[in-house]
Amino acid sequence: MSSTDSTVTDGPVFSTEAYAAVEKAAKPLHCLYVPSVLEHAAELLTSLWAAGEKHGVPISEWSWTGDLAGSALGAVARQYESAPKPERTVAQVVSLQGHLVSALKELGLTARLGGPGVIVERGPDTPRGGYHGDADIDVRIYSDGGWTFSFDAQGASVMSIVAPASQPGAFQVAEIVRAFVRGELGNLFSRR
Repeated sequence: MSSTDSTVTDGPVFSTEAYAAVEKAAKPLHCLYVPSVLEHAAELLTSLWAAGEKHGVPISEWSWTGDLAGSALGAVARQYESAPKPERTVAQVVSLQGHLVSALKELGLTARLGGPGVIVERGPDTPRGGYHGDADIDVRIYSDGGWTFSFDAQGASVMSIVAPASQPGAFQVAEIVRAFVRGELGNLFSRR
């Protein structure tokens, strides 16, 4: 099992096989995962495989028991999507929104606080969305949950972005939104 260190000296250590398995498990799901969440799940999966090997169960034997990579991803993702205890305060939500606006602007996008979320101006390559196909993007963080984004239109489909509720997490969310606005991800909402 080969290991990969994060750029942080005492950061997560995970196998490249575990990261690939977690990435594969994430593809068919109706949400997006930032790299740090995938790394967290890969670290858990690497640890589970290592524990199995200590008990004489090689990695190849896990495939028949179910989707261990998907289970590791689900267990880790729940930490980011579930209601924090205690719930975030309004001030914490506004602070996270501010971090997101700053990150989006740093990435060259036009963003502003707009009602309960952050409104991001669409670009020329943004997939069509909303009643006339010209809706901007609405990104939110909830006091009792995680990050989401949708077109800024009534009744628009909403997609989760599984990311930490932190300044670095806001930057990773901004990276995903930038890729969507620039058309790099295609119309994620048409696949639902």
